[in-house]
Amino acid sequence: MSLALAEFTENLVSISDFSQGKAGKIFSDVAENNREYIVLKNNQPTAVVISIENYKDTQRRIARLEAMLEKLENIRLEQLAKSRANNNTTSFSDLVREEGFTMDELERVAESIDFE
Repeated sequence: MSLALAEFTENLVSISDFSQGKAGKIFSDVAENNREYIVLKNNQPTAVVISIENYKDTQRRIARLEAMLEKLENIRLEQLAKSRANNNTTSFSDLVREEGFTMDELERVAESIDFE
């Protein structure tokens, strides 16, 4: 068995261990050694027990990544806007004329439509 697999299996703990008085030892190990446990219920992973420090660090990293993703999205949108601004654009009234309509016709159509 590889070392990584052996270490992984050492972190597995059955939920029944909590009811058999082992909870104190598990929580002490988590707090003192920054150890992580995967809790099994019916032999299926259902929860992870981690230290408060690890949890806070994870939350900080998530917040930083979300902020970075937002900045990247803003950069992408800014580049898209710049690329579109460099293209020849058409005003709305020119577009209406190019399509063979008049602004009066559009206004009449707009007034005849009821929105619910």
